[in-house]
Amino acid sequence: MNRSPKSGDAIVIRNLQENDYRLLLEMYRDFHPKNYFMGLPPIIELHRVEWIKDLLHEKFNIVAVDGYRIVGHAAIIDVPTADFCELIVFVHQDYRGRGIGKKLTEEICQRAMVLGKKKIWLMVDSKNEVAIRIYYKIGFRITKMYGEVYEMELDISTPFDVLGI
Repeated sequence: MNRSPKSGDAIVIRNLQENDYRLLLEMYRDFHPKNYFMGLPPIIELHRVEWIKDLLHEKFNIVAVDGYRIVGHAAIIDVPTADFCELIVFVHQDYRGRGIGKKLTEEICQRAMVLGKKKIWLMVDSKNEVAIRIYYKIGFRITKMYGEVYEMELDISTPFDVLGI
């Protein structure tokens, strides 16, 4: 568990619950930088609300919680017609550098294995060295480059090779 300097409560990683919608929206309203990467999280409130509502329909959503505040969110987005699923991970700026992103990523990737996909896919800004280092430790590898954006994949076709299982 991680400790936040803002409270004595431990950071808890758990499933996103239906009644978390308002708390998740609050986290993204206060998220900086706005339009962090590839337009996410959306800067316009209406788009942000719709984006979060769409994410709530995904099978795998987990959050990092400090007391009554959501401080991190990860989701696996199933791509039904493909052999991969997509990963998104966001940690509130006040909580970065505490291992929360790594814990969210490890947990959500383990859960994604039950989808029967071969890969977990993501895109990351090449300047986001912290995230890239985390993804590499977990087993992601760069598969393509688009200017300053890396496309990365994690092979989950052999679950026992993933995440040290």
